[in-house]
Amino acid sequence: MKAKVYLLLLALCCFSLSCDNDDDAPNSESNFYSGALTSASAADLTGVWAIFNVGFQGNIAEVPVVYEACGRDFLVFSENGIYTEYLYQHSGCEYHLNSLNWALNNGIINLSNQFGQSDELVITRLNANELVFKSLFDVDEDGDLDIVSLYLKPYTPNEIDMVSPTFTDHPDAAFDQLLSFTWQSYQGFNDFERYEIYRSAGDNCSISNAELIASISDVNATEFTDLSPPTEDYLCYHLKVYTNLGLLGQSYAYTINTENLNPQPVTLNTPEVLNYSIQFNWQASADPYFSHYELAFSNYDGGTASGQQVYSVAIINDRELTTFLDENPPYLEHPYYVLYVHNIFGNRSSFYNSQVTTYHEVAFKRPEIINFQKVESYAIDTENTIAYFYGRESGAGNTMNIHRFNYSTNQTEAISNLAPQYATSVPIKYIDSGYGPEIVVEQASDLAVYNATTLQYKYTLETSVPGVDDFLYSELGYWIFVNNDNIYTLTRDNANLDLVDTKPHFPNHQGSYNYQGFALNNNKLLVGYNNEDTSYLYAVATNGLMSQEQIVPIPILDNWEHESQYNAAGNYLINFSENRLYSTNTFALLQSFESPYFPSGTSQDGTLIFGSNNDPDWQITPESIHAKEAVIYNRMTQQASTISTIGYPHIIFENAFGELVSISSGLKKDDIRQNINNKADIFLEIIQLP
Repeated sequence: MKAKVYLLLLALCCFSLSCDNDDDAPNSESNFYSGALTSASAADLTGVWAIFNVGFQGNIAEVPVVYEACGRDFLVFSENGIYTEYLYQHSGCEYHLNSLNWALNNGIINLSNQFGQSDELVITRLNANELVFKSLFDVDEDGDLDIVSLYLKPYTPNEIDMVSPTFTDHPDAAFDQLLSFTWQSYQGFNDFERYEIYRSAGDNCSISNAELIASISDVNATEFTDLSPPTEDYLCYHLKVYTNLGLLGQSYAYTINTENLNPQPVTLNTPEVLNYSIQFNWQASADPYFSHYELAFSNYDGGTASGQQVYSVAIINDRELTTFLDENPPYLEHPYYVLYVHNIFGNRSSFYNSQVTTYHEVAFKRPEIINFQKVESYAIDTENTIAYFYGRESGAGNTMNIHRFNYSTNQTEAISNLAPQYATSVPIKYIDSGYGPEIVVEQASDLAVYNATTLQYKYTLETSVPGVDDFLYSELGYWIFVNNDNIYTLTRDNANLDLVDTKPHFPNHQGSYNYQGFALNNNKLLVGYNNEDTSYLYAVATNGLMSQEQIVPIPILDNWEHESQYNAAGNYLINFSENRLYSTNTFALLQSFESPYFPSGTSQDGTLIFGSNNDPDWQITPESIHAKEAVIYNRMTQQASTISTIGYPHIIFENAFGELVSISSGLKKDDIRQNINNKADIFLEIIQLP
């Protein structure tokens, strides 16, 4: 088996295509070794040669240049005993290398490979200007080897830069987030000196303003990673290749948008709850472009969702500092904590990563948070620090129930033993009608009654009033009911209600759950509707009979949200949706105000109006301008002041002790009725007045 000498085969193929074969030529293999130039030396043979002609049976043919731009194919006899052929593959001058071992003995060149295969060439002429040797080749394809002569001359090849065009970003996925580059190693015939890596920065980075950042003398080195880049939006890199003849080639500038370089995430270990604090620890980052860690919390576990909010808890700049104690956890039930890694380019790792654990849901809830995903309605005990809430409870399922919460001790003191069976849009009421304090809930036009202290179900009062929109208890001891046609007075005897009087109100029949009644001073009743510009005023006699006194120009802009409120001490009715006060003495417009833009309550004496400037219609994002601020408007000075709060205030009222209390949410939300990802965050806070 012969070692393959591709260049000789190519030259002989050119000869066989251009010359006629002599079928009668004698077998010349026996003459192959004759005429060997035994004085030929390895020193004379060493160098770069190219085949210019090929001879056979007295005919000599020229070996053409296949690709003019590249020059001739050529071969090299190296001093280290390596024979190398360079065969150009196309006009782009990419070449194929064929390497064999060579040895010279008595004018005979032996070529061999690592498999023990060999071939021989017989030198017949060798000087500084010419090399001629014989080779065996079956020119006429008759199965017999023929002697052919190859005529070579010393050759200085056009060395083509095959390195710099291969300069590109590293293809290995492990290097995707690094400034890493690869290239094909130099395999030329000159003496390699070095690779040089250059870098430039800025929006218009280019080769002209690049700086040298690495010089590599190892010819087999084919990759480079920039571990200390500048913090620029755009970085450009290019490669230069040098041989003993100087600069061989230079690549184009490869531009990197550093916005696409994401930090490598690290594992966040399972957090540990320590009473009212949470301990965190995590794996140290090995990212070469590390800037800092950021611990944050969210109401969702990654991805994007309506109402999703992510807020920073701590920034840690020390790479080796991998612990943090959160001593002020959020006002959010079971928050998700995530650890981000930021790099010097302003990028951060993602919330979720399939390879490492970057976040945990922490089983922690502040005692201040009431156990509701959302609150449908509430009632306030005007003599104690007690609030009652009706809504969807925390946890799995959709149970709607009533809780009694003491906001001075942050304790849920009672939960109703029988959850209301029907949904209702009528707010629950705290009423003491002579049977002890009770919580009363509208249920399919009847009233479910609960002991206000224990929330034990007592009984249901059957009203016999169809489609109850609202109910209240008057100073004269009568129960007042309103539906979409009439207003009713009833008396109560324990679990019984008896009708006393009925009077019609608006002649235009409207939809349900929008009629609202108010028990005013001096035994007056006011009935209004969201779509009406006026309201009906009634007088209630001591015997419970009603008389319609007048139609007054007061709109009750109540709708489903019950956004109108009566202040008995101030003798006015306030419409929160239009920021107007109406006198309940003269029934004229009493006052209007600008701020708070979204009021929600009044002081007991009626001089102060409470609210916030957070618009319920704002889109909820971490960047939205919702503020943790209460706004207080003083009717006497006509000035508004702002006070910082712990949470986002939704309902503000003054209790019996002169304290300003806010029903707030730990995270942004439209109102207390909104449920975001089944996470409780409603709590009551005492607003600290300056």
